[in-house]
Amino acid sequence: MPAELDQLPARAAYVHWPFCQQKCAYCDFISWPGRSCDMAIYLEWLQHEIEAVGTWSRQHGLTVPLASVFIGGGTPSLADPADLAAILDLLRVQFGLEPEAEITLEANPGTLRPGQLAVLRAAGFNRISFGLQATQDDLLRTLGRIHTYDDFVTSVRDARAAGFERISADLMLGLPGQTLADALASVERVLALGIDHVSFYSLSIEPGTPFAERYLDHPELLPDEDLERAIYHAVRDRLAAAGLVPYEISNAARPGQECRHNLVYWRGEPYYGFGIAAHSYLAGVRRGNTTDWWTYAAAWGGSDERETARDPAGLEEAAGTQSRPGVREGVWWPFLALESSEVIDSDEARKEYFLLGLRLAQGVTWADYQARFGVAEAARERFATEFMRLLDRGLIELDEIGVRLSQLGLDLANQAFSEFV
Repeated sequence: MPAELDQLPARAAYVHWPFCQQKCAYCDFISWPGRSCDMAIYLEWLQHEIEAVGTWSRQHGLTVPLASVFIGGGTPSLADPADLAAILDLLRVQFGLEPEAEITLEANPGTLRPGQLAVLRAAGFNRISFGLQATQDDLLRTLGRIHTYDDFVTSVRDARAAGFERISADLMLGLPGQTLADALASVERVLALGIDHVSFYSLSIEPGTPFAERYLDHPELLPDEDLERAIYHAVRDRLAAAGLVPYEISNAARPGQECRHNLVYWRGEPYYGFGIAAHSYLAGVRRGNTTDWWTYAAAWGGSDERETARDPAGLEEAAGTQSRPGVREGVWWPFLALESSEVIDSDEARKEYFLLGLRLAQGVTWADYQARFGVAEAARERFATEFMRLLDRGLIELDEIGVRLSQLGLDLANQAFSEFV
């Protein structure tokens, strides 16, 4: 890979907090409910990982101040605000933070009290993303959410009172029993609260979840494809009419309020990932941390902690409690909890640029492609075959500015993306 691609510094960091109060019925994320007693020891392991990667980054001349930090989960808002502040302070020490860095905390409505929000704001958090999903309490109960719509309203008001000006809300579409009127009512209620960023994702039934057991063999209990697509476009159009411009397939924001952290992913830029199940893209390599508690413990906890640490997943399997060969000798230092890795060579990086960039409303511009890769040949010539197939199927628009998904492409986006896999 050319040096200019291999050595791009990471300006974003994701931190995974794998604890929840209750597992939602649709969720297949790596998170464990009801294990708050394990948070302190996990925090210690997490800090060890951040320190080690910070040292590695400086040794390789890759350290620049972070422009964004995103703490997600799980439910990070269940953590002690002092612990979250400690994570942010450590990132500041190890990498530095830009003066106007975007610092986001994912939160479940009803899990943060006003005093806790004030502590987080004083620590430097300046953006909060609430997992609302719907404003109808019966739909929230179906999803297994622990909050009500009133909890969300209270949380938004408390966050504003604590000084949070940037607030995002997640909505889910295509829920069991959800109507078009339900989805639009949720949008109207969110708009009435002055929310400046909305994510609107369609429900995905994931294997191994309670929803899979309930609905995989009974699709008739879910909105059909035509209704789900009607809900999606109606929500997208209503947000746009209210001034929240759709800037990505499932995200809309008032101009200037786009989620900078997620833009890093969609633009194929490098980023750090810390914690169980976290992913990173550094020095031309995509890496995924282990999803196993004990493997992460073996990497960052040391032998004493490994013997006494609890296993939130309830999976005390022999394979999970064994240290990986070479880990203690530092063969993969500092990526000691590594589960997967993939070298992204020059050709793969160019394909990924379209695979990810086509999620954006503006798509990929020829100017941005040229600036990123510094190559003489035009992207439209390099990928002429792929573009022609997509044009023939009406999935993209292509002009002198760049390439982007068409209206049909929004509905068949995965088919478009598959051309660049």
